[in-house]
Amino acid sequence: MKESKSNFEKTFDEIKQSQLRMEKGQERFHKEFAEILSIHSDRIVDHLDNKTEALNKRIYKVESEIERLSRQ
Repeated sequence: MKESKSNFEKTFDEIKQSQLRMEKGQERFHKEFAEILSIHSDRIVDHLDNKTEALNKRIYKVESEIERLSRQ
C-alpha cells in the first residue's frame, strides 16, 4: 500500500511538472504570437499607406488635368 502511494505521488508530481511546462510554453506562445501579429500589422498598414499615397497622387494628376481642360 505504501509503495502504491509513493508511485501515485511520483506520478502526480510528474503530471504537475508537465502542466507547469505546458503553462510556461503557452505563455511564451501567446507573447510571441502577439509580437508577430504586431509586426505583420505594421507591415500591412505601411503597405496600405503606400498604396493610398500612390492613388492620391494619381487622383491629383487627373483632377489637375480635368481642371486644365475645363479652363480651355
